[in-house]
Amino acid sequence: MKYTPMVEQYLKIKKDYQDMFLFYRLGDFYEMFFDDAIKASKILEITLTAREGGAEKIPMCGVPFHSSANYIDILVNNGYKVAICEQVSEPGQGKIVERKVVQVVTPGTYMNYKNYDENNFLGCVYVKDNKIYFSFCDIMTGDSSCTVLDNMTELQDEIFKNNIKEIVSIRGQKLNINAYITEVEFNPSVEKNVTADIEDDNLRLCCDTLLEYIEKTQYKDVSSLKKFEIYFKNKFMYMTNYSIKNLEVTQNMANGGKKGSLLSIIDKTSTAAGSRKLKKWLENPLLNISEIKVRQQLVEDFVKHYFEKSDVKMYLKEVYDLERIATKVSYNMVSPRELLNLKKTLEQIPNIKNLLLSFNSKKLVEIANGIDELADLAEYLENTIDDDAGQTIKEGSVIKAGFNAELDSYKNASKNGNKILLEIEKREKERTGLKNLKIGYNKVFGYYIEISKVGLKSVDPTEFGYHRKQTLSNCERFISEELKEVEEHIINSKTKIEELELKLFQEIKTKIYSFIPRLQKVASTLSDIDVFISLSDVAEEYSYVKPIFNDNNEIKIVEGRHPIVERNVSADSYISNDCMVSSDNNILLITGPNMSGKSTYMRQLALIVILAQIGSFVPATMANLPIFDKIFTRIGASDDLAGGKSTFMVEMMEAKNALVESTKNSLLIFDEIGRGTSTYDGIALAQSILEYINNTIKCKTLFSTHYHELTKLEHKEQGIKNIHVSAKEDHGELIFLYKIKEGPIEKSYGIHVAKLAQLPADIITCANNILTKLEAGVSDNSDVVRKDVQKNGEEINEISNKVKIIETQRNKIELLEKQLNHANELNKNIQKRVKENKKEYTKLQLDFGEESEELKFVKEKLNSVNFIETTPFEAFNLLYELQKKINKGE
Repeated sequence: MKYTPMVEQYLKIKKDYQDMFLFYRLGDFYEMFFDDAIKASKILEITLTAREGGAEKIPMCGVPFHSSANYIDILVNNGYKVAICEQVSEPGQGKIVERKVVQVVTPGTYMNYKNYDENNFLGCVYVKDNKIYFSFCDIMTGDSSCTVLDNMTELQDEIFKNNIKEIVSIRGQKLNINAYITEVEFNPSVEKNVTADIEDDNLRLCCDTLLEYIEKTQYKDVSSLKKFEIYFKNKFMYMTNYSIKNLEVTQNMANGGKKGSLLSIIDKTSTAAGSRKLKKWLENPLLNISEIKVRQQLVEDFVKHYFEKSDVKMYLKEVYDLERIATKVSYNMVSPRELLNLKKTLEQIPNIKNLLLSFNSKKLVEIANGIDELADLAEYLENTIDDDAGQTIKEGSVIKAGFNAELDSYKNASKNGNKILLEIEKREKERTGLKNLKIGYNKVFGYYIEISKVGLKSVDPTEFGYHRKQTLSNCERFISEELKEVEEHIINSKTKIEELELKLFQEIKTKIYSFIPRLQKVASTLSDIDVFISLSDVAEEYSYVKPIFNDNNEIKIVEGRHPIVERNVSADSYISNDCMVSSDNNILLITGPNMSGKSTYMRQLALIVILAQIGSFVPATMANLPIFDKIFTRIGASDDLAGGKSTFMVEMMEAKNALVESTKNSLLIFDEIGRGTSTYDGIALAQSILEYINNTIKCKTLFSTHYHELTKLEHKEQGIKNIHVSAKEDHGELIFLYKIKEGPIEKSYGIHVAKLAQLPADIITCANNILTKLEAGVSDNSDVVRKDVQKNGEEINEISNKVKIIETQRNKIELLEKQLNHANELNKNIQKRVKENKKEYTKLQLDFGEESEELKFVKEKLNSVNFIETTPFEAFNLLYELQKKINKGE
């Protein structure tokens, strides 16, 4: 089919970007054609139109250039890629504007994401020799990391933990992971200078492949990205993504948001870079006790210097995101406003440095001495960037006055053109002695000097450098070299200002490029300081203590508290608990009713351990801990319907990973293992797992269970200790005490918990009857038990069916409660109207007459009702009864 030249150009460009939307710049719009237009119009909910494409019309839709970021957001967040095709030449008569793709936006390379407190990582995987080489970086902050992994499970964990949006994979690799994957061709010869220090050839190739992808999609130089940080599992505590989620370390389990997580509790940072670093620390607790103690000491130093710390925080609040600004400089996409923000940030650094030097802390003074104030860059920005700089060059006021004489003259001409002309006119009058000389302007000749015929008799214009331009009947008009220059400045000043500012701004960005490594270094130091201050604020505000560490594998926590839960209840109602595990014990076997706090107690220990190993203080009055190398959790019920795995299968797989990967220095948190299968199978599995942990792994474990048969293991196995969460009955009601005590729980309170959950009363009664029979059967013989169970089979089935409709009933109850609340409001309005509308009541008396039967009935009824105690439904019934009586009287 024959297309127009423009459509032919579009199709030629589109050929290289088949798997993405092509945003084709056409004037003030990005247009899409053919299938792109049809698909995008539905996703973006914009109008699908058509335009002439040659022999026939072609589908088209478009978005305005100035608001395109919002539409790109939608596409990228839905997993699509977008190729940005710009006009790269000026429109010319009779020729097609040259266009080319200047950027490819993908989930991992998206630069305009709004949440600056988080990273937007792009990853790369290279599988070689039964090893998985993995690298990832944030192209906007420059943060880059790489590691070597053993299997796909570890890879999946790293992807989830770091919230990596896109994975670059070499074509042909089979990655059994859940991720957004982009395949690229294998290029073993790719090399980048930034990775020269990586000794492992395969790991370096993985990093180089990642950088190559960034260069090809972003058309940017990556040499200014930070060097890749090589990390291994033996440097940080290992936690699976599942453990991080279940412990709510960085996001809550309800909706995946930050609120309600451990991060939200301890994040009191003042900068975006500080918040990102704190999140990274929480996900990667340290194993090196010396490094932990250095962090602890810095937190303590800030605790001891409250007033100085407050001043440092004040200056940190004026610090902008140096990492992002530095990266934007390297990509040549930094705005004038961002350079102004950089200038303001550099002004704070000397203040922060001087304050740190005043601390009575050897380590803080050492850090302060290492801070580069970047005085040369600060001075350069002070001389070049105007304090009123806007977001774009076109807004003007970018370059500071005094930096460039030519620019100053154009700005002066633009701002003071009339004043300059008056000054010239005054000067020329004095120079020629002609009082009636004047400067004028017309569209044909521009600015001119006008001298009357009379005046010309006394002067020779050529002596003053005047050149005749126009002769009129009563005067002559001249121009001079000075007037020509002024005219050029005045008429062309706006264009010249924009051109010159653009040129000078580009030179400034080129100059700043050389400062990027120094900017990145000081940005990292400032973010460290920000995190230490945040942790010290938390320690002070929430009464955290500095933990100590031991090498004899003991846990001693006095009055420990769950850092998240305690923030959501009043201080006087939170119950703190000790956690004591001697070197001789491996397992705390925890029993107690549901909802009594077992899971909270177990999570509490894990979160205290995480806080301790990032160098933070912890919520307790005393904490003495070993260093844990790994934390594994198996908490709550979950399934994998898409993968065809039941709740029990998922539970067993997670338990297997924990048991296989754990060492004697690990911490296991197991909540009711075995409950997903039959009772006997569950008990057998739980007991065998407990014995395996106690005898083979020998690591610290908190294991909660409802299988009371397991509590006998304390007497059978040395290393297992029973504890329970206490509760008590008071006149048939269950009261949770949330206090940990030694020994097993005396009895189960399952039916009491069901009662608290407001199950229907007949279910509770029936369950109690069955329980009584079962308990009686156990005391007689097993045959009786079996008969009783069989006899009550129908009752059990009935309970099961009723339980299934509980949620429906509860929903109905909630709806009724809402209706009741509404009715109460109506009732209040009725009472109010009864009191306020006395005139209507008087009229009612006149209508009925004082002695009418209807009026007597109404008076008696109203006088007999206590409206304070009347329910809304009773009030409605009363009104209905009165209405019927009145109508009957008519």
